[in-house]
Amino acid sequence: MIKKSILIIDDDIILLKTAEEILSDLYSVSVAKGGKQGITLLKKGIIPNLILLDIAMPEMDGYMTLEKIKGIPGCEEVPVIFLTGFSESDYEVKGLKAGATDYIVKPFAKEVLLARVEMHLARSAQNSRKTVIDTQIQENRKRIQEKLTPVEWKVALAVAQGMENKEIAEQMNYSYGYIKNVITRIFLKLDIEKRRELRKLLIG
Repeated sequence: MIKKSILIIDDDIILLKTAEEILSDLYSVSVAKGGKQGITLLKKGIIPNLILLDIAMPEMDGYMTLEKIKGIPGCEEVPVIFLTGFSESDYEVKGLKAGATDYIVKPFAKEVLLARVEMHLARSAQNSRKTVIDTQIQENRKRIQEKLTPVEWKVALAVAQGMENKEIAEQMNYSYGYIKNVITRIFLKLDIEKRRELRKLLIG
């Protein structure tokens, strides 16, 4: 099984080593000793599944680094967790408004770091799957609409939404028999047999 990848960006060598030791058994870990080095890695196409980012760094702080990260193709949706010694809520709010996914105060417990990382990786994977499914549904809709007449398309959408033949006939002002024949044509054109198959194609 391929390990999920994590990039840690921090100028604190001790923290880098500590976080890497905690995470390396479960994940593929890369480290960057500051914002500039982290941005360089990302621009080379080394896109991780999650980024741990310090706020207080020289030359380029975490907020500026995060802004640049979000502008790199492929990094727009990568979850970023701030690691910082600032415990005040103002810093947390600023980080979240800047686009961070979460905020962990240093020093942190091993269990907290592992739990937060696991949670956000799971959420990210779920969002990615949803995006793929949504894209597939849109492609299905376009392909199916091209195969059907305007009336057949309207009926297909109604069927996919769970409407019965009688409801569709009344709503569209057609006879029950006509709607039944339209649905038969739709099934033949799409090579399906069940209403649930149509629903899966158009709605998911």
